Amino acid sequence: MPSTAAHTAAGNAADNADFYRALPALTSFAEAAQGRLQADLPPDWWIVIADVAGSTKAIEAGAYKDVNTVGVACIAAVVNVDRSLELPYVFGGDGATFAVPGRLRDAVLPALRAAQKLARQAFNLHLRVGLVRVGDLVAQDQWVKLGKLRISAQVTQPVLYGRGWEEAERRVKSANAEGVLRVMEVDGPAAGSFAGFECRWQGVPSFNGHKLALLVAATAADTQSNLDTYGNVLRQIDAIYGDVAQYHPLRVDRMRLALRPRWLSQEWRVHTQGQPPLQRLGHLARMVGLNLAGRLLFALGRDTESVRWSRYREDLVQNSDFRKFDGMLRMVIDGSDAQAARLAQWLESESRAGRLAYGMHKSSQALLTCIVQSYNGQHQHFVDGSEGGYALAARQLKQRLSSARASPPG
Repeated sequence: MPSTAAHTAAGNAADNADFYRALPALTSFAEAAQGRLQADLPPDWWIVIADVAGSTKAIEAGAYKDVNTVGVACIAAVVNVDRSLELPYVFGGDGATFAVPGRLRDAVLPALRAAQKLARQAFNLHLRVGLVRVGDLVAQDQWVKLGKLRISAQVTQPVLYGRGWEEAERRVKSANAEGVLRVMEVDGPAAGSFAGFECRWQGVPSFNGHKLALLVAATAADTQSNLDTYGNVLRQIDAIYGDVAQYHPLRVDRMRLALRPRWLSQEWRVHTQGQPPLQRLGHLARMVGLNLAGRLLFALGRDTESVRWSRYREDLVQNSDFRKFDGMLRMVIDGSDAQAARLAQWLESESRAGRLAYGMHKSSQALLTCIVQSYNGQHQHFVDGSEGGYALAARQLKQRLSSARASPPG
């Protein structure tokens, strides 16, 4: 893979734990998807892959919100290991991808086991976790590169480049693959904090027909052709759906804090796992009370010392990860059936030409799962489609990739 020049600051920080913090941030998603300002991940860092094994069956049984919760709770557990560091992570719907510096590896393992324990005890799910050393991937010509995108004044998100990320995921998900440090709940202490994990919003209904979870993976052999493909996809989405404001899955005036216990049950289970019944009941009552107070303060537009209620929902929309690039394009789009049909027709023609593979899944709502460090800007919101979203789009993508390998374009 041809190298791309990165900012000097990134190179100077390449051998320490502040590598990601030192990366310069782009402000244009289109530029990020074109590989601007990418840098090589230091060889002593580790890629962490965490995913809910059997997520499709769980989703088909109606547990799609539980699957989302486990993925974001795992992010919270890793981030809380050392709050002084800025770590790159990407939420994938049924799991997450991280990169952690070598010196943090051993400290992260108990937190990952805590996430596995939570998944098993609170949600009856199995969280599969493995780590792959970056230097081992690079030694086998599996490049691992990273960029950064600023999505708001307070929040950035990583942009992943290089086949090494995909190879790390393949190894973790392959039972017999070598070079994987596998994390098992029974192999050591399971100790971690889920502080900051929140899930207090109702699902956001569609404004135009449905929420479309979209995955696109460019499939050419050379990097530049793939970058060109992603640029074409983004331009096609703009041509069909209009500007970002028209297809963004969230809108300030449609955000509602949840009051029903079933909408609050995921956060409740995360933070009350192992507690006595009365204590758990009291925690749920406090959550409902806080959301009732929040609704009132939103209506009044009153700011308090801890929360800027007058603009929190604006910040929430800006701080959402409704589109991201982690070696493939991931988006949740609000649109109509006619728009989705036009997009599918164009993607299918590109797929037949051998330039890409894609998966899409329509949902009635967008789901939000959140990590909140501060209510005054430092909060991030992970978006997926209800009824399966990214996970079911990924199943369709994998089927198309398998078909393409079996029948290459002639």
